[in-house]
Amino acid sequence: MKGKQTKPDMKARLKKNPGQPVRLSIQSEQYEVCASLFDAVYGLSGDAEAGSLPDDGSQPSQPDPATPELVPLSPQEELNMGVMEDENSPSHYFVKPVDPAVLRRMSRGSEADSAGDTCAKNDAVQSLELITEGTLYREADPTGQGETVTVAYDESELTGMEGAHSTVVFHTADSGLVHMIRSGSVSTALTFRAHHRAICTYNTPYMVFQIAVHSLAVDNRLFTDGVLKLDYIIEIRGACAERCHMVLRLLP
Repeated sequence: MKGKQTKPDMKARLKKNPGQPVRLSIQSEQYEVCASLFDAVYGLSGDAEAGSLPDDGSQPSQPDPATPELVPLSPQEELNMGVMEDENSPSHYFVKPVDPAVLRRMSRGSEADSAGDTCAKNDAVQSLELITEGTLYREADPTGQGETVTVAYDESELTGMEGAHSTVVFHTADSGLVHMIRSGSVSTALTFRAHHRAICTYNTPYMVFQIAVHSLAVDNRLFTDGVLKLDYIIEIRGACAERCHMVLRLLP
C-alpha cells in the first residue's frame, strides 16, 4: 500500500534564481454590473473633489497612509456601491449584473450550462484562458523580511492587448497587496487589496482613461498552491462597471 502523497510546496519549486522561466495559465471572466465607483468617489454630479458621503452620514474613508493609492472601504460604503455579502458565492460577495441572463446563470449554477443558456455563456459573460510562457523573479528584501515576487508575461491578441507586457508584483510579507503593471501598447498600474478602492489611469494609443478598481477579494496562494485569484470591480469613467475574476496559475 502506497503511503499518502503530499502536495509539493511551491516554495521548493520556485528557486531564488533570477529570471526563472515558468508556464502560466491565466483565466478571466467578466460581466457588466449595476455599480458606479465614480459616483461614490466624486458624487453623482462628478464635480466634487472628495468622495460622497455614505448613506449612514459618516465621513468617507481616507487613503491608507501605508499605500496612499488605496482607500479602505467600510461595509456601509460597499453596500452603497451595490456590493452585498453572499455566502453562496465563491468570493462571498454579490454585485447585481446588468444582464438578467447572468443573474439566472448565477442562481442556477451549472444547470445554466447544461441547459444551453447561450446568452449567459457567450454574450453577457466574457471568458477566456491564456496559456503562455512567463518569467518569475524573486528579490530578497534588504531588511531580511521576506522578498518581492514578480511574475512577468506578454499579453496576446486573445486578451485584446497584443504588444503589451504585464507584471504581477507582491511582497511575501504582505501577500494580500498585489500590483499589476502593464506597459507597451497599453500602460497602466492597478493595485489590489480586498475591500479597498484605487484610482488609476489607463493609457492607450488613442487616449487616456481614468479607471477605478474596487477589490472584493485577493486570494494569494502562489507559493503554497501556485495560484493567485483576484475578484474585483473595474470601471472606466463614463462607461459601465464590470465584475472581473482573474486566476493566475503556475503550471507544471
